[in-house]
Amino acid sequence: MTLGDGVATCRVWRRPDVSRDVGAAYAREMVGMFQRVAREPALRVRGAVMDLREATLSWGPVTQAALGEMFTTLEAASRRIAVVAADNALQMMSISSLLKAHAPKFGRVFGSPDDAFRWAGMNRHAFG
Repeated sequence: MTLGDGVATCRVWRRPDVSRDVGAAYAREMVGMFQRVAREPALRVRGAVMDLREATLSWGPVTQAALGEMFTTLEAASRRIAVVAADNALQMMSISSLLKAHAPKFGRVFGSPDDAFRWAGMNRHAFG
């Protein structure tokens, strides 16, 4: 995870050398990182972008729960979470469903990283 211009960025990619269980453990670790981001002052971190374009297109229940927890953490902190999905209907549908359930106000799915970064970094008071 990196931080720049008020936006925390998390890029996820496939790791053929990592088992599904290890991948799920990595997702659990990410929950802690998102919790730290949510505790940062809003002037320092306005939102987050999670780039899943190179990630696996589906995941198991542990990763699903971890993603939900990440999104809930940012929603509770009134921080925007922009998820850049792969050009894949299954992944887009899964992410949209997770965001609807866990970050209905501050979560959005995007196909374009530029749009995601623009939206995640937008000053909350600049829009309705």
